[in-house]
Amino acid sequence: MTTPSSGAVETLAPLLHAEVKREGVVSDDKETRHLAGILGLVMAECTAAVIEGDREEVIRSSAGFIRGLVAIWGDQGLDPDAVWTELHCRIEMGELCLRLSRASGPHKGRRKGPWRVATSKLP
Repeated sequence: MTTPSSGAVETLAPLLHAEVKREGVVSDDKETRHLAGILGLVMAECTAAVIEGDREEVIRSSAGFIRGLVAIWGDQGLDPDAVWTELHCRIEMGELCLRLSRASGPHKGRRKGPWRVATSKLP
């Protein structure tokens, strides 16, 4: 099992707390659209950098993407801890599925090999 806290949470803490101070503020629809548009642009830049193999641009655009996500969380009044908890739960579910797929021992029914996960996507 993984632990819910990682170095990323502590490293991003100042950024998260700076953006979350907007919590409780009603978001402006125009501002929300603007933030979403910027986030989409940065995501597209990151994807293009990956395809081109430009590691430095992947780093820069990934940092921009994380900052954009934090801005959207603040705009929507979301607690970053809730997002980290959700991510942790998905990782735990993925690890559980992996362990189940590798479990050995007696099986009921016609199972001839280990159980396999049908998809690589996290729940």
